Amino acid sequence: MNVPADSRVAVIGMAFRFPGADTPEEFWQVVRDGRDCVRRFTEEELAAAGVPAEKYRADDFVGASGILSGIDRFDAGFFGMSVREAQLTDPQHRMFLECAYHALEDSGYPRERGGLRTGVFASTGYHLYTLENYLLNNVLKGPIGDDWLSRMQVLVGNYADFTATRASFRLNLTGPAISVQTACSSSLVAVQLAAQSVLVGDSDIALAGATAVHVPQVLGYQYVKGSILSKSGYLRAFDARADGTVGGTGVAAVVLKRLDRALADGDTVHGVIRGWGVNNDGADKQTYTAPSAAGQRGAIRRALDHAGIGADTVGYLETHGTGTLKGDPIEFDGAVSAYRTDTDRTGYCALGSTKANIGHLDVCSGIASFIKALLVLKHGVIPPMANFGEPNPALDLERSPFYIPEEARPWPKGTPRAARASRPWASAAPTPTSSWNRPPNPRLAPPP
Repeated sequence: MNVPADSRVAVIGMAFRFPGADTPEEFWQVVRDGRDCVRRFTEEELAAAGVPAEKYRADDFVGASGILSGIDRFDAGFFGMSVREAQLTDPQHRMFLECAYHALEDSGYPRERGGLRTGVFASTGYHLYTLENYLLNNVLKGPIGDDWLSRMQVLVGNYADFTATRASFRLNLTGPAISVQTACSSSLVAVQLAAQSVLVGDSDIALAGATAVHVPQVLGYQYVKGSILSKSGYLRAFDARADGTVGGTGVAAVVLKRLDRALADGDTVHGVIRGWGVNNDGADKQTYTAPSAAGQRGAIRRALDHAGIGADTVGYLETHGTGTLKGDPIEFDGAVSAYRTDTDRTGYCALGSTKANIGHLDVCSGIASFIKALLVLKHGVIPPMANFGEPNPALDLERSPFYIPEEARPWPKGTPRAARASRPWASAAPTPTSSWNRPPNPRLAPPP
């Protein structure tokens, strides 16, 4: 099937669990108020979690993370799973299954009907649970047997390969089921692949999402000078005090459909994906894990060109924004270079980073940014950057297209509502979406 002339893709459903927010309304309150939902653990909490006192009392120990409640709760029977199977399944997989169902329910398509095929594109994050299961089975004495069937159950219940296919099996979805693993960029690449799937007809409806859950959640790390992790335990994106990133836990999914079909079927449209760009830095950077301004620029330009819009019409850029003193300016320079192809305007596009609100959610971070950008457009309010005081001195803000909002402000009257969400990392630098709009003026109007 050829790609239709109208290649816009509607977001018709969503569900998520983020630190401090389980609903769009709660998440918008967090974003609009510029709240920091990362927890800094007390000594009592760390001790109760089994962290040795000599470790958490060390000067270089940082106990901080964005966490969720009730990750041990799961209605196995609802999904046709035995208690035994649920016990052997990584909480990340269980939570993704729940989130996928709620996102499809929100879209109005909890089950396939009328011959519509639903695809699943999923990413899975932290893999410590898998390692712990391996140790229990192969090194330590544990409750799981050493027969082939028991080991197969552990494999299927824990490996990232099976997240998407399990959701398709348990929810009876017959479109493609594909696991997507590109580190921090995974969930935005999943969104891009899902959008392509509905455009070319591989899927009538596509669910894209990610799950990244620390087990245990109450934990910390030893600070190492020069590493990406924050010494203070606070994530301050693009800030002069930026000293690194802080991790977090989250799960999220969105449901996509071709815009023309969504409008014809009377679906709720939360926003519209106009374009995306995915590329790779190749060897053009100092080290494998280093960011690249050129790669960031290329991904942004591909997204803008695909969308058919100019950077001068994009009023909000949701960034990677890890809060590192050296990494943030590299991302900033790449964005400036991409925008300068279209415009010499200064100070018109707001920067945001939801990591400052909820922490770095590993593979789930990109889709969290995507959902935040949707809410920004829906509400017509530009939110403040959490934990922001003064800009990183390496940013040439005054001569750039960007500014960093310190308080919530209405979207400027008479200007189009268009936003981007970007996610570079090492060998992958995707920016799967550049703007969301809806009829009657699909280029300019925000979703209802």
